[in-house]
Amino acid sequence: SFNFSEMMRPSKTEKSERMPLPSTSKSFAAYSSRQESRDHVPGLWDHRDRLIILALTLLCAFTRLYRIGRANKAQWDESHFGKFGALYVNRTFYHDVHPPAAKLLVALSEVLAGHNGTFNFKGEYPPYVNYVFMRMFNAAFGITLAPLAYLTCRQLRMPVGFAAMAGLFVTMDNALCVISRFILLDAPLLAFTAFALMMLACFYRQRRQAFSAGWWRFLLMTGVSLGLVASAKWVGMFAVALVGAYTIYELYEMFCDTHVPVHVYLKHWAARIVALIVIPLSIYMLTFKIHFMVLNRYNNSANFMPMGFQTKLIGNPISQQPYDVETGSSIRLQSHVSGAGYLHSHTHQYPAGSMRQQVTGYGYADGNNLWNVQRRLAAENVDGTRGAMSEAIPGPIGHGDVIALHHNSTNTYLYADTGHEAPVSKQFKEVSAVKADSAEAARLNMLWVVEIVNPEKRMDDGHVHPLGTPLRLRSLMGNCVLMASGDRLDKNWGWGQAEIACSSSPDARTQTGSKYLWTVERHINKAQKSVNLGQYMSSSFLRDFAVLNRQMWLTNNALIPDHDKHNVLESDPLSWPFMIYPMRMVGWDEASIKYLEIGNPLLWWGSAVACLLFPVQVLYWLVCWRRRCLAWRANEFRSYIEGAAILWGGWFLHYAPFFAMGRVTYLHHFLPSLYFGILFMTYQVYFATSWYAPRSTRSVLVILSAAAVGVFWWFSPLTFGWDKPIKDLWGMEWVSSWPVYEDKLAI
Repeated sequence: SFNFSEMMRPSKTEKSERMPLPSTSKSFAAYSSRQESRDHVPGLWDHRDRLIILALTLLCAFTRLYRIGRANKAQWDESHFGKFGALYVNRTFYHDVHPPAAKLLVALSEVLAGHNGTFNFKGEYPPYVNYVFMRMFNAAFGITLAPLAYLTCRQLRMPVGFAAMAGLFVTMDNALCVISRFILLDAPLLAFTAFALMMLACFYRQRRQAFSAGWWRFLLMTGVSLGLVASAKWVGMFAVALVGAYTIYELYEMFCDTHVPVHVYLKHWAARIVALIVIPLSIYMLTFKIHFMVLNRYNNSANFMPMGFQTKLIGNPISQQPYDVETGSSIRLQSHVSGAGYLHSHTHQYPAGSMRQQVTGYGYADGNNLWNVQRRLAAENVDGTRGAMSEAIPGPIGHGDVIALHHNSTNTYLYADTGHEAPVSKQFKEVSAVKADSAEAARLNMLWVVEIVNPEKRMDDGHVHPLGTPLRLRSLMGNCVLMASGDRLDKNWGWGQAEIACSSSPDARTQTGSKYLWTVERHINKAQKSVNLGQYMSSSFLRDFAVLNRQMWLTNNALIPDHDKHNVLESDPLSWPFMIYPMRMVGWDEASIKYLEIGNPLLWWGSAVACLLFPVQVLYWLVCWRRRCLAWRANEFRSYIEGAAILWGGWFLHYAPFFAMGRVTYLHHFLPSLYFGILFMTYQVYFATSWYAPRSTRSVLVILSAAAVGVFWWFSPLTFGWDKPIKDLWGMEWVSSWPVYEDKLAI
């Protein structure tokens, strides 16, 4: 296996034939040792460090706050995330694809700004909404990027000048700047990502002082930072992956070190499990606990949540219902499959198969979702079908009873037909609706055996009740189980509604999976009085947490791009590193204030080249090592490669996964990766200068810093907002595909 120490230690026979070290006059080892001693790394916080951190923070604050309140209308995704913050203020439940932490911070900014939660963040801000303060609160997270970048680079052994240049680069990137100037989730995400990287770098510097106070402090803070970044957006999981990869590397090295006692090695494992798994997961779950505690008012977006959760929400429409489902009751059956909705039928027919009336799953409350329950056989008489087609038997519906489901609005019965395949999922059988006066309505295919599965404890009396008694409906004739297959019908004839089918698999008759289960979500019976069903329902945080996260996953995966249409907001990950297609954040008419999410080309292109060439660089060194012509001295390679691997690994892990995603992607998804890329580029410049041009250090710092500032200033009108005709801005289209003057892809 590959061994760093072996790579760094030349053999006796090759000492006289070593390739010269990449340095001009002085050993890099001596330079690095002297530089580290002079800079007090990792202690930091001497007078010089404080002054640089203060200067970077003030400069970054200027770029993020300058004219921040100029646009007095909700810009871009402010309409989404500002609205979510308002829902927290008025405590109304909502559903979104992102975890709650960053949105809770948006809500906090609205509370501090005195917002009462009535504005829906559409159009112009009313006088009572202090949107300037809300944007400044959000921008504060973007301001932290510069000092965090500086501190991170110092922990990775970079001298003051290059660390300060890294902080300046982060400050002078137009895309990182403009994304921090609005009420969005990206600034907190970037801040938490940068914080996680800094804590990892600090912990990395403490690795030789295992179980010291500093080691514990930075290990635990790394765990806290991972909990924060993962709770802001799921993109934060890539930071978790970075720390996880570094942790595996560390533990593997210790495993290979025979001098490490077993009990010490196990202690390292236990410490990391607590700090890097338990703590982040606890923080992640805590944000959802706060989310549930704050949002205590009902909204129809809560329909996918467990019934017990819904009954606890103020103003929910399902708690007050008749208790016993009986013959003559009208019910609305909800599938346990997320997105399948309610058992539904309408007058349209299947285009193939039986060509009878369709039975589908529909996600919205509708008159076509109501079915009248008719008990035809009691449970004790199911073995004999005599009398099954007779008149309905009065009384409550219980476990094992045979029922017919009459569709109220079309006068049809739910019908299982084992002679035809389901329209989409061919392994299942078709479910349709047959007219009450047809010959099919006299067959046993329209009868269903009721099987109650895991009811609420306080409803476990053998009878069917709304909300708390999940049902499995088994066809008496076909012996198949009614199910939501999880597939969608064709949009041309099935309107994209959920496919309802019947599974004749032997396993289906005992399955308790969500696709086979149904709950009476709505019960109408004028002969009974309504009761408070909430008193019978239980609610579990872990179950609610799991259901909500699963729904977030499903909703996120449903955000699929339409490749037949051009969307000015969407872009392909392949175009991101070289900024092929910057994003218009707002309308582009002459009277509007125009913001373009365009980065600093010097930083984007430079970091892209540095990151893309790094694997080639490592491959070249590996070839030299195998040919025994690599002359790294003691610990020189480790001093360089570990810091490079952390930064490049962060860039790669925050970028590469987007190629495997099927969901829509946007340019701002690249910004966390860009942050790592900018720091990695600075890291490469520092070491290249140290190796090949140590006397030109000051010139390199001045030229690159001045260039970054100049390019930022050049594009700043589109960062701070341009309210004049776009043609009045000259020289902004450095690449022909940039949609500055016109969007060529839309033509």
